[in-house]
Amino acid sequence: MRVSYENGDITITDNEEVISLILCLAEKGINEIWLSEDGKLYPALAILVNGRYTCLNYFGNDEGDMYMSRGDGNAQITFKPGGTEWTAPADAVISIESAVACIRQFCKNYNLPDCIDWQDGV
Repeated sequence: MRVSYENGDITITDNEEVISLILCLAEKGINEIWLSEDGKLYPALAILVNGRYTCLNYFGNDEGDMYMSRGDGNAQITFKPGGTEWTAPADAVISIESAVACIRQFCKNYNLPDCIDWQDGV
């Protein structure tokens, strides 16, 4: 599994280590983390983090197959991907716990996780 964030790319083979790293980076204020199969760009899971809130984007390929997490619409949260502030639609924000469940599924087979609802990406 390739994990990409502002300090570069690293390869981790243990899925639980991937989750531990993501939670650690989130605690340190890292806002944007990407996951993909080692040596491949797609599929990829982009994780935007702000405290206990996340917004996920799944990129199936380079032809535009993209999905965004669908949350309960209760929180409009601002993220800073690439250092630029972006406020996610309230219905795209999910909890860090839901994101961890998606990350676990993604790490197993790189398919679109089915543990949350998704909407067309923007």
